[in-house]
Amino acid sequence: MSLLSAALLALAIVLLLFGIATIVERRGGLALGRYDVRHGAYALALGVYCSSWTFYGAVGSAVRDGWHYLPIYLAPICLLIVAPRFLRRLAEAVAEEQATTVSDFIAARFGHDVVVARLVTVIALLGTVPYVALQFRSIGSAISIVTGRPVATLTMLTAAWLLALFAMLFGARRFELAGRSEGLVYAIGIESLLKIVALTTVAVLAFVLLGQADPTDLSRGVAILSANFRPERLSIEVGIIFLISAMTVIVLPRQFYMGLVEARETGDLVGARWGLAAYLGAMALMVLPIALAGASLLRGAQPDLYMLALPGMTGQGIVLALALLGGIAAAASMVVVDSTALATMVSNDLLFPTLLARENGGEAGAGALGRRMLLVRRLSILAIIAAALAWALLVSAEQSLASIGLVAFAAMAQFTPHLILATYAPGRDALAARASLAVGLVIWFYTLALPPILPPAWLDALEGSAADPLRLFGIGAASPLVHGVAWSLGANLLVFGLVAARKVKAPVLPRLGSQRPITDLAELAQLTASFIGEEEAAREFPAAMRGTPIDRRSAQRARTLIARVVGASSARALVASALAGGQMSLSDVTRLLGERGQSLRFSRELLAATFEHIDAGISVVDADMNLIAWNSQYLDLFDFPPGFLRVGVPIAELIRHNGRLGDFGDEDIEFHVRKRLRHMRRGLPHSFERRRKDGRVIKTIGGPMPGGGYVTSFIDITEDARIRDELGRTLGELETRVADRTRELNETNLRLAEATKDKTRFLAAASHDLLQPLHAARLFTAALQREVEGTPHILAERIDSAIMAAEGLLRALLDISKLDAGGVEPSPEPIDLTPFLTSLAEGFAPMAKEKGLRLLTGPLSGHLDTDPGLLRSVLQNFVSNACATRSRAGYYWASGAGVR
Repeated sequence: MSLLSAALLALAIVLLLFGIATIVERRGGLALGRYDVRHGAYALALGVYCSSWTFYGAVGSAVRDGWHYLPIYLAPICLLIVAPRFLRRLAEAVAEEQATTVSDFIAARFGHDVVVARLVTVIALLGTVPYVALQFRSIGSAISIVTGRPVATLTMLTAAWLLALFAMLFGARRFELAGRSEGLVYAIGIESLLKIVALTTVAVLAFVLLGQADPTDLSRGVAILSANFRPERLSIEVGIIFLISAMTVIVLPRQFYMGLVEARETGDLVGARWGLAAYLGAMALMVLPIALAGASLLRGAQPDLYMLALPGMTGQGIVLALALLGGIAAAASMVVVDSTALATMVSNDLLFPTLLARENGGEAGAGALGRRMLLVRRLSILAIIAAALAWALLVSAEQSLASIGLVAFAAMAQFTPHLILATYAPGRDALAARASLAVGLVIWFYTLALPPILPPAWLDALEGSAADPLRLFGIGAASPLVHGVAWSLGANLLVFGLVAARKVKAPVLPRLGSQRPITDLAELAQLTASFIGEEEAAREFPAAMRGTPIDRRSAQRARTLIARVVGASSARALVASALAGGQMSLSDVTRLLGERGQSLRFSRELLAATFEHIDAGISVVDADMNLIAWNSQYLDLFDFPPGFLRVGVPIAELIRHNGRLGDFGDEDIEFHVRKRLRHMRRGLPHSFERRRKDGRVIKTIGGPMPGGGYVTSFIDITEDARIRDELGRTLGELETRVADRTRELNETNLRLAEATKDKTRFLAAASHDLLQPLHAARLFTAALQREVEGTPHILAERIDSAIMAAEGLLRALLDISKLDAGGVEPSPEPIDLTPFLTSLAEGFAPMAKEKGLRLLTGPLSGHLDTDPGLLRSVLQNFVSNACATRSRAGYYWASGAGVR
């Protein structure tokens, strides 16, 4: 492969890093609504454990040392499979402390001791710089092998510059939340995918070459590997490698950062453990066919570079390009993530006190310390990569990749026991940690880190003496790795046990130099603003006025905000120093900054249990509008994707997710997101109902929380809404029916009124015709009376009286009919009762006599104010009815006495 082609391939992999990270950062997280995509990227990013050592060096280790290569993979796999509870507890402890580096976490659990944080940082720095140097050397060697030209130094210099630029742009983008980067997660995830694809491709090529190999060559390769993997080769060194490799999957700065800091929730690491274990297992298995093919077919080649030599030997250009890209990707991802994590540790734990001391001479402007910390972090990345590059140029090219990696693993083993203790409980003995870490660091450096770079003449001069770094005090004859690990880690644990047994505690409040004193809430807010900016500080401390005393919540909030920039331990020491400098007693400062401990855990457990026993869905956001609590009913109501809900996710993303599912119909989603956020930030209560796309009706009730934040309940009222709608429809139908019946009744009444009017008009028109015959009959009877005498005359009179009575009755009926129809209007007038009733009695006398009845009248006097015609009609009706019954009775009319 030509130099130009190799250079273009190397540049392509770096540009791929830049491109993926840039796209993801600009989009605010790739496929944000897809939990499985982000979790897959996160699980792949954990493959950053497999650096160029495991990509190139594992093959060389298998060929040279046999079993020694296996624990590097097998030990982390065992931890991932058998210790999920430990991993979950570690993730929960890191989240509780809000730690962003391994030094920050260990120091926080050892009393927030800044000295412990510094010691862990120094150990990680000294152990990782050679490890980063290993990556540069592998990149240089790979380019030199594929091009056949001595360009290793130039390649390392170019790679260092490009990777430093990438780490500064995406690993140190902002001063707060030290080092979080979605773009970095996706970029490292893609590179892990490229590594496994490249290794698989070379392994397949190795199988093909083994199938075509000459039996003699194949026998030679089998003999080499069989000799290395004999059972008797399982030495104590294999056990030591297993011991120091087991926890590296979480204690290496890059692994702690990627596995715990970049986790969105505490269960992410446990959820990704099977994927990472499978990834490591696949890498370990594919080393064997490549090692066998190289041992069989490549004579005189360096085993660490079999990955490149095999495809180069057969002229497989595409496979060679993949092998080169895979190795560069492995090295580049490790350099970027480790330099980012180390720069955060160095800036927070080593350089921040110096920076703070320089600022104490004058007033720091809003956000000034935060901006300076960002600059310091970027300069730290440059310094770390420069130191690694210098180490790579000093390390002997004859030293294997595996040996350098194991030295780094041995360094991380110095604070592995402290990480385990920190996982299970806070408040550990800081003095014991200080002493043990310091002893372990010194011995590790002397026995393991120093010998590879000491001139051979110096090593020869020390050989056999008590100060021999490869055989301290002349004890033992173990390999350098076993010797160094046994002395450093053994002394580390022994010193910790001895100091801890004395029950001597570190100072309660570590101090950071001569910090400007803080006496009230306004000064505390001003201190916080120098780190995070004046606008955010004003939002966090709205009531910060001169003379306002500092309460527990404000002190802890200031510590949390500053910790986003400088780490938890430095933040606590800083705030403690400021408060104590303001003439506050140590006991008061301890109370203000004391761990929330059991009461906070009890409150959280009680709150969680209460939420789970409420039928409504509950969500709680903090003052930054980030989700901090919810219950399972909330998850069920809105059917979020698995893992989409997590502590710290902006509530705006949840609202936007529901909007994409149709909660806002065709309306603008971003308008509703801004409206809801504005409502919650202003702390205004609200209540409304919304019909979702699936037909369910959700009632939302929200209100502000004391001290900031917002709580919202969501109730599924679909059934209530259905009943309410049914009642509304029933009421509407009932109102319609009543209106219809009323209309029909009115129409009937109108028809009856018209019929009555027709009847009245008929009676009025027919009354003359009905009475005319009676008038004619009376005329005939009157004429008959004049013509006859005696008995016929009497009969004629009676006929006339009967006709007159019939006429009266007919008139009365006609009048009553007219009265009922409204056709007769009474005309009251005074009438004398005596002549009125006498005339009526005389008219009915013949009828009564014919019936054998006596019609009597008594003394009548007085007057009535009535219609005489209508009264006559009524009384005539009474008398005629009485006569018709043939009963014997007498009638007596008396004014005022009534009738009987």
